[in-house]
Amino acid sequence: MSQTVFGLIDVQCGFMPAAEGLRLGLPGFGELAVVEGEVILPLANQLMASAGAHGLPLFTSQDWHPRASAHFADAPNYRTTWPVHCIAQSPGAALHPDLVVPAGTTTFRKGMEVLRDGADDTSYSAWNGATLHGQTLATYLADQQTHTVYLAGLALDYCVGHTALDIRQKGGCAVVIIEEATRPVSAQTAVTMRERLIAAGVTFCSVAEAQTVWQRGGR
Repeated sequence: MSQTVFGLIDVQCGFMPAAEGLRLGLPGFGELAVVEGEVILPLANQLMASAGAHGLPLFTSQDWHPRASAHFADAPNYRTTWPVHCIAQSPGAALHPDLVVPAGTTTFRKGMEVLRDGADDTSYSAWNGATLHGQTLATYLADQQTHTVYLAGLALDYCVGHTALDIRQKGGCAVVIIEEATRPVSAQTAVTMRERLIAAGVTFCSVAEAQTVWQRGGR
């Protein structure tokens, strides 16, 4: 039987504003902050609970970088090089502590390669991630006989967008981005990514629209 799947991309401390870490009294926040990244937390929890309640398989992704990699630079260009963030096993790589992840959710970690050139980076897409047991997202979706993937998380113009493009173009699945449950790094790159997504056949919906489809058993 074909499945609808929900994926939550990179809701990690390192991508949250530093003020969120101060509020919680926890380290790891603000490494590569997405403005209003914390705003999606209640929606993410609502979506995870709703998707799980309606029997959808769930997955999350996390950047899980080595410390020594050309992904990082002291003077990053914010295209192929970035400030140090989400180092494997560090507080910044952890999912936000307020995120409620249902039992049985599959986690894919990505960006684990030691890069010599930031242009070779594959960490923007969860398609290139793997579980601790080596299962790829491609295999996971195939095993689930997936036909539609709903996505939310951070950030729309990078990891959410690239994951959506890969699932659509390489996996052949329909992809729906729950737009209010994501935020971009910048408005300019968000416009460009949105154009790419629409051209690839990716669609957008609201939280309420997604939940209505799931409640009806929509595929």
